[in-house]
Amino acid sequence: MIKKIIYVSLIITLTAACSKEEALSEQSVVEKNAVKRHHTELDNWISETFVLPYGIEVEYRWDRNSVQPGTYVYPPAAENVQSVLSTIKKLWIDLYTEEEWGGHDFMSGRNPVKIYLYGGKNVDANGVELLYTPHTTAAEMHLYNINDFDAANEEKVLVLMRSVQHQFAKRLLEIQPYDRDKFLSISQRRYSNSDTGEIETLFRTMRRKEFYGISSVANQNGFLTLHSFLSAEDDFAEIISAMLTHPPKAVTQALKIAGTPKEDPYDAEMQQQYNEEARTAHRELNEKLRMVRTYFQEKLHIDLDRMQHASSKRIKKFLEK
Repeated sequence: MIKKIIYVSLIITLTAACSKEEALSEQSVVEKNAVKRHHTELDNWISETFVLPYGIEVEYRWDRNSVQPGTYVYPPAAENVQSVLSTIKKLWIDLYTEEEWGGHDFMSGRNPVKIYLYGGKNVDANGVELLYTPHTTAAEMHLYNINDFDAANEEKVLVLMRSVQHQFAKRLLEIQPYDRDKFLSISQRRYSNSDTGEIETLFRTMRRKEFYGISSVANQNGFLTLHSFLSAEDDFAEIISAMLTHPPKAVTQALKIAGTPKEDPYDAEMQQQYNEEARTAHRELNEKLRMVRTYFQEKLHIDLDRMQHASSKRIKKFLEK
C-alpha cells in the first residue's frame, strides 16, 4: 500500500513537473514569436505601403549564417531599405496603377508575392552582373546593390529600375503568355549566354551605365540591350524594361543605329555584307518592338509608347527632386 502511495505521488509529481516544463516551453516560444513579430517603424511602413494595399511581402532581414563566404549575397543595411522601396513604389507600382494605364487594381493577381533585398551584387559564375536571379520563380522579385543605392544618383536608379521592370515583365509574361515561338524565330540564331565570353568581355570593358542601358553593340545585332542576348524571354522582358526606363528618343536612336551599316571603303564585297547585316538588324529589332507593343495592347490594354512617355517624365521628375 505504501509503495502504491509512493508510486501515485511520484506520478503526480512528474506530471506536475512536465506541465510546468510545457508551460515554460510554451511561454518561451510565445516570447520568441513575440520578438519575431515585433515591428519597427520600417516594418510598419512596408506593411502600409506594400503588404496591405498590394499583398507584396518584403524580406530584408535574414540569417547571416546562410551567407556563402566570398559571395556578394548578404543582408542589406536597414537604413537603405526604405529609400530603395520608396523608389520602386514611385517608379514602378505608381506607374502601372495610374488610372490612364492599369488603374488601381492592376497589380491584383499580377503582383510578385515577395520582394527580397540584398546588400551586395548579383553576379553569375563569370562575374557578369545580372538583372535578375536565375532559377527563381517570377512570383518573386530579387533586388541587389541595396547598400550602394543612392536615390539621387541617375545611374543607380537606372540599374535598380531596369531590374525591377525586367522582373515584373517576366511576371506579366508568366501570367499572360506571349507567342514565344514566333518571337524566338526572329533572332533565334543570335541568342547566347555569358559563358560564351562575349557578354563577359563587354561587361568588363563598358561603363556600368552603358552596360545596363540601351547599347549600340546590341542595336547592331537587332537588340535593345546587351542582356537581351541571353534568351528570347530575356529579350522580350528587356524591351519592356528598356522602354520603361529610357525616353522614346533612345528607342528611335537604337533603330537608327541598327539600320546604319558599318563602312569599309576599300572592300565592296564586305560593304555589301555590312549593308545586309544592318538591314537584318533593323528588321529584327522593329519586328520585336512591334510584337511587344501588340502584347501590351492586346493582353494588358495599355499603349506602351504612351506609357513610355509617362514613365520617362516620372523618372526625370524623381531625379530632379
